[in-house]
Amino acid sequence: MTRRHPASFAAAALGALCLAIPPAAAAQSAFFDEGNQRYQAGDFEGALDRYRRILDEGLESGELHYNIGNAHFRLGRLAPAILHYERARRLMPGDDDLLANLALARSMTIDDVPPRPEFWLFRVIGWWVGLLPRTALIWLVALAWVTTIAGTAVVVLRPAARPAAWARRIALAAAALTLVSGVNLAVRELGIGAAEEAIVMAEEVQVQSAPSDDPALRIFAVHAGTKVVLDRRSDEWAEIVLEDGAVGWMRASQLEPIQGSAP
Repeated sequence: MTRRHPASFAAAALGALCLAIPPAAAAQSAFFDEGNQRYQAGDFEGALDRYRRILDEGLESGELHYNIGNAHFRLGRLAPAILHYERARRLMPGDDDLLANLALARSMTIDDVPPRPEFWLFRVIGWWVGLLPRTALIWLVALAWVTTIAGTAVVVLRPAARPAAWARRIALAAAALTLVSGVNLAVRELGIGAAEEAIVMAEEVQVQSAPSDDPALRIFAVHAGTKVVLDRRSDEWAEIVLEDGAVGWMRASQLEPIQGSAP
């Protein structure tokens, strides 16, 4: 792990940080529209207040986290911005604007942690899981399931009719699609096989070789905005793994899980 000096915030902020179109659930809340208006007016704190109220109502979407990340970025808070961009990516993994903003924010953090090469099979699985947006995947599963039921009903109720042969083929194809897309949705929603990830929120953290504050056990430092994998926990401590494979312990209170409620 190496350290890099953050680029000028004013220069980096010239990147396109446009607001996302509100999702159907959040569009029903006046807070979302008001948050967008405050953002456009330059009142980023006010926008964050309105967006957080939507989260308090139990509503969540990739677009909402994306807008929260943009507001934090405009305020110069890289760690919360990266946290919400990462949360948004779990819900809309293929969004180009989101990925560009996340890459920009990460380029401005102090730590430069080159990731280890990933095994090709894991890359393929990751591509498959994130192939479709969450909403599109849910609709695909529902449509495939309804088609399976309808085709099966035709075969059972009118087996001698001419359409029965086509209905059988359609039902089988739809059943296969239901299985494949349903497994994809289950893996994404339940986080099956996914590592627990978190963002370092403290400005600087001394990582220890053991869960202790003993200065003699310090091995390296990490800084705000760095993404880590949570491996083990011991009371108030968490063992972290960086993207380059470095391992150490830090206090869990200095981290914010990506899959969790937002600050």
